[in-house]
Amino acid sequence: MARIKIAVAGCLGRMGQELSKQIIKNNKLEFVGGFEHKKNKHINKEFKKVSDINSSKLIYSDPTISIKSAKVLIDFTTPQSTLENVKIASQNNTAVIIGTTGMTDAQKKKVKSYAKKIPILMSSNMSLGVNLLFNLVKQTANALKDTDYDIEIAETHHKHKKDAPSGTALSLGEFAAEGRKISLNKSKILDRTKKTKSRKKGDIGFSVTRGGEIAGEHTVSFIGGNDRVDLIHKANNRSIFVKGALDAAIFLSKKKSGFYTMNDLLFSNG
Repeated sequence: MARIKIAVAGCLGRMGQELSKQIIKNNKLEFVGGFEHKKNKHINKEFKKVSDINSSKLIYSDPTISIKSAKVLIDFTTPQSTLENVKIASQNNTAVIIGTTGMTDAQKKKVKSYAKKIPILMSSNMSLGVNLLFNLVKQTANALKDTDYDIEIAETHHKHKKDAPSGTALSLGEFAAEGRKISLNKSKILDRTKKTKSRKKGDIGFSVTRGGEIAGEHTVSFIGGNDRVDLIHKANNRSIFVKGALDAAIFLSKKKSGFYTMNDLLFSNG
């Protein structure tokens, strides 16, 4: 059986390097290369000479070179870079896995428009465990929607993470809001330092911690007057995100054009 050809955007980033290394080790996949920003000092150098990635392929600044050679592109970069890469992928009939966070609603809408031409799977978190948590949060919020349970979402990540709250935390908020049949935009509280009034019923609060090298921890608390329900996920390292992304790439390589999520993978029959 032919291996699935995979390209990696942002191949020298923290996730990009882990993805590239695991693709090379996976007997179902073939690493066709990756690309970086044109200002990266390692452009046109071999992977194995500037990183732990065991490949003699060159690191390109032109995304098209790698994308047109791949069946699937995996992209954990920045919103603007992702949009540019998805556009190129749509022109080359290459499927795309998107793990980029921090996108605006308009940018997400643009991504979905490209799904008319190619398969795209997008998730704020590629961990299978976190995606199960999404569903549990929605179910719990729905079961408790007519009660006085307050919802608070706390997340902790490494000191290098730029966006806050994390994309995963915001997704947890969206699932909680869906469960309660309310709008997250109207109920989320991101900064209590500007609030002088007590908490309103229906608010969904967020708190953020950054420090050390923590891969990711998320807790969704349903706090009642007499008890509290905590739904928790802790990532010990980035391998769970890498595994999820590679599982998603294998899944997407068999799909027709369309927009997919990790739920489609989790609850797929094949």
